[in-house]
Amino acid sequence: MKRSKQGAATPSPVTLCDVKPGEIACIALVEDALDPVVRRRLGALGFREGEQVTCLRRAPMGSPILFRVCGAEVCLRKEQARSVRIGEWSPAPVASVS
Repeated sequence: MKRSKQGAATPSPVTLCDVKPGEIACIALVEDALDPVVRRRLGALGFREGEQVTCLRRAPMGSPILFRVCGAEVCLRKEQARSVRIGEWSPAPVASVS
């Protein structure tokens, strides 16, 4: 759990589905329950344990979600993003107003 400036706890994202555009996460685990063919394909695309992933944008209805991983931009369905667990993550930088 992370704490906001007011001291209230905010939940940490636990899957790629929870990461918002601009945030960076580190993959902790690709779930074994996922279809083996899909799991293998995600690994070939760079969704492997320890890889850094940046959420770039989401479709208006929330799916698909565009990520940058290993220098490539890849869209995942919400269901696929839910099967990729994350460890460390950093929130999107706040834009400064001049």
